[in-house]
Amino acid sequence: MLKIGTDCSGIEAPLEALHNICNKYDLSFEHEFSSEISEYAIKYINNNHNPRIIFNDMTKRNGKDIPYIDIYVSGFPCQPYSRANKYKTSVDPRLNLFEDCIKVIKTVSPKFFILENVKTLVTLNNGSYFNEILTRLNHINKYSIHYKVINSKDLGIPQSRDRLYIIGVLNKYKKTEFVFPDSKPMKNINEFIDKKNIKKDPIKESNKELFKNIPKDSVFIDTGFRGATFPNSDKWCPCITAQPNMWCVPMGRKASVKEYLMLQGFNPDKINHILSDHRMKILIGNSMTVNVIESLLMNGLRSLDIKI
Repeated sequence: MLKIGTDCSGIEAPLEALHNICNKYDLSFEHEFSSEISEYAIKYINNNHNPRIIFNDMTKRNGKDIPYIDIYVSGFPCQPYSRANKYKTSVDPRLNLFEDCIKVIKTVSPKFFILENVKTLVTLNNGSYFNEILTRLNHINKYSIHYKVINSKDLGIPQSRDRLYIIGVLNKYKKTEFVFPDSKPMKNINEFIDKKNIKKDPIKESNKELFKNIPKDSVFIDTGFRGATFPNSDKWCPCITAQPNMWCVPMGRKASVKEYLMLQGFNPDKINHILSDHRMKILIGNSMTVNVIESLLMNGLRSLDIKI
């Protein structure tokens, strides 16, 4: 029985990934805890998952309340490290929620962990933030630490989403060295169109020039980037963000929640959609891609000699 806990849980891509693995290999798991400060994410989690504990503000919880887990996953906030941080505010990782991630790892010593962030963390401020994070993880002196920037489109989902993944495998249980997953063929983006949704949306006056410049075979574009030409938009969609501006070109409408979910690797038929479309799109934009987390978890479990 695997025990999993997640921080900055969002719509729980790690739980969806672990469900897929356990169904495929006849394994089982217990969802020990989630944590979220968003009331909408908490509502989503309560309606789609069954964690034993939901921590609200992870910075205020007592370390003694954190239960033992085998697997820990956290997509700690990326905004301070992102290109979207327009003011380039100086951020010390010790002042970020990374500090609370470290606390979990030190307190319960999970066998395997995944930390996710934007790829610019690696080079931001000449790499000083990232080096500090690696130093602090290595100073725990219990884990084999690995990291890599992975694009979701390289693991099957047609979305150009680069993210940094930091992996830790507890040396005490490690049987083989962790390896990052090989690339997988990307699915046809046209399979991600919800053709049953025949609603039409008007093109805003401010977007009309953008639509003149996109390729005729575009499938999904982000209308928030009005200067973009989306040269590969017949193959993959741009990175889904928390600004719900995705447009489905062939259908002449805003991309639907179902399409958003599929482009993040979720099975929309298994999702209890209890929020507004706008709120769901924001949460989906902040999520990890299920396929990527599933591949990382699979290889992590193999490094622990769990037969899958």
